Amino acid sequence: MALSDFKGLNYIADWSADLDRRWPERIDIFSTIVQTIFAQCQNPDRENIHLLELGPGAGYVAKAILSLLTSHLDSVSYLGIDINPELTAHTQKQLSRWEYPNISLKTTDLNNNFWPRDLDSFDIAYTFQTLHDLGGYEALESVYGKLFALIRPGGLLLNADFVTPFANENLQKPRRFPVERHQQLLESIGFIEFECQTSIGKLACMTALRP
Repeated sequence: MALSDFKGLNYIADWSADLDRRWPERIDIFSTIVQTIFAQCQNPDRENIHLLELGPGAGYVAKAILSLLTSHLDSVSYLGIDINPELTAHTQKQLSRWEYPNISLKTTDLNNNFWPRDLDSFDIAYTFQTLHDLGGYEALESVYGKLFALIRPGGLLLNADFVTPFANENLQKPRRFPVERHQQLLESIGFIEFECQTSIGKLACMTALRP
């Protein structure tokens, strides 16, 4: 069900809970995302981290990551990008309640070639159950290429998404690709040290480094 199918004061939370009911493996994937990003920051010389999230949704992943990192690092900055202004406003409000510094949200379409314009570079870029919605292989390749340009050398790309086609998948224009296809694409762009951190049900959490 789409966000627009939910009504009431808590419609965004209800929408997010529905995603968890439909794909219970999201819970384990969520934990893997947070743990993987935290592990990437376990450098005694690191004092700050700059995060980019594509498709923050209800903001739960951002909150978990920021809560963990801000207790271990001197400076953490975060930018979340989503196409839905309701979600960016909601996430901004939720994160502001916890008084995290250096938080910003931006409403834009990732299929717009100009979305990275004027953005800073990032230590970590991550996304959860988002990129399959962009429309297919060419859109995925475009975003991966833009992230390669945005991520600092030594930085991490993390994509957690569907890797198994749905029954109603348009085989002429698929949107969900196996882990091996993501690896081939990322390595062709220039990323290195690809890893599938975990694969559960229809979802997998994949990472690669920017050399």
